[in-house]
Amino acid sequence: METVILLHGLSRSMASMRRLEKRVEEGGFKPVLIDYPSGKTTVERLAEGIFSALPIKGKLHFVGHSLGGILSVRVTKMLPVERRGRIVQLGAPNFGSEIAARASVFGKLIGPALGELVPHSGEDTIGLDIGAIAGTAAISAYGFITGIEGENDGKVCVISAWGNAPAGKRIALPVAHSIMMQDRRVIAATVKFLKTGTFAP
Repeated sequence: METVILLHGLSRSMASMRRLEKRVEEGGFKPVLIDYPSGKTTVERLAEGIFSALPIKGKLHFVGHSLGGILSVRVTKMLPVERRGRIVQLGAPNFGSEIAARASVFGKLIGPALGELVPHSGEDTIGLDIGAIAGTAAISAYGFITGIEGENDGKVCVISAWGNAPAGKRIALPVAHSIMMQDRRVIAATVKFLKTGTFAP
């Protein structure tokens, strides 16, 4: 049975991933929830902490919501190639998010990682098998508050959530950022990608 590491988002806990955990297990995988102090330190140090908590043997797949999706990539790159499985990102700000810049005033409350999620050019994902799920449920009128242009989930735009994922490995669903990891359509797509490496029919 292959292992799937589940990583929650910023200012959340592993409890937010419980429903997904159940469905991943029903899909034939061994889910492992890892809690991490998302509001305490930098992305790099969070990745190091998660890496130290990983099972020491076997191929590892990852599913990460929001910041957890960014950390999924970082941690996978720390693994030897033979241990790298598939990654499913749920609303991950691969190119950052305008709302992170606007919320920077709350950095001391939310944590140092927030400052690293402002718009940027992304990071190297060559050689990684990434499936990216974006949400599109944000009301367009909220754009003047969030600063996000185009389709988005209320916190991350579709383009950023898709990152460098190619056709067949990216999908957009009418879901909101804060609850997408609990949405049945997102969960079904996640399990499909873990099994097949594609969202395509």
